[in-house]
Amino acid sequence: MSDTFHSLFIDNVSRQHYQVGTTDAASKSIHVVIWPTFSGLTDFEKSIADKVASFGYSVTAVDLYGQDCVLESTEDKLSLMGKLLENETPLHQLQRTLTDESVANLSNKIIVHIGFCLGGRLALEAGQYFKDSVGAASFHGLMSFNRAPEEQVNRDLKIMVLNGYNDHMVSDADAQSAKQYWTGLGIDFQFMDFGNTVHSFMLPSANNPEHGSLYNPVVAQRGYAYLENFLSEF
Repeated sequence: MSDTFHSLFIDNVSRQHYQVGTTDAASKSIHVVIWPTFSGLTDFEKSIADKVASFGYSVTAVDLYGQDCVLESTEDKLSLMGKLLENETPLHQLQRTLTDESVANLSNKIIVHIGFCLGGRLALEAGQYFKDSVGAASFHGLMSFNRAPEEQVNRDLKIMVLNGYNDHMVSDADAQSAKQYWTGLGIDFQFMDFGNTVHSFMLPSANNPEHGSLYNPVVAQRGYAYLENFLSEF
């Protein structure tokens, strides 16, 4: 594990995850872990956590970068994301640590990972590598995720991918490669394309159509309905 990864994501990083639940949470066996966009933990992820909690589940929105990490520009966000994804082993070790922190004060919980953009990819990787995970849902997530080796993969995982058909960050080849990978492993997956929809369709602040990023409130509402149904399967 490189010193750079340690210094950026582990050493002296002070995190404060956003954790919420409901009075009914004790009767629910699922704990939902939310992986953020490349901006890190923001009000958006917190609002998603509140929404999922309203379904009756306990939830943790992960503080990926730490409280002291303030990213202003897109270039800064892309650079940090690149360093996070550069090496598979330390990435998964960090994800394991953050997942364990998410359920540290809970008992008898199974885990469903969900994520948005970068977080969509992280949700898929956590679900595929961590055997205590039963589900992974990706919203406008990247399909260039690390593939788990056959002997390590969590074959009991259920996957849901919600994708903008016009998302320039997810090519047809990437989508087909992911589907073939899951099919070869016998994994239960559903992959839904939304027409006339681009990247970041769930993110209310997304308003950059020239660069292929735009909030779609109709599709976002569908996304929440799909998510609630997905969680009800466990």
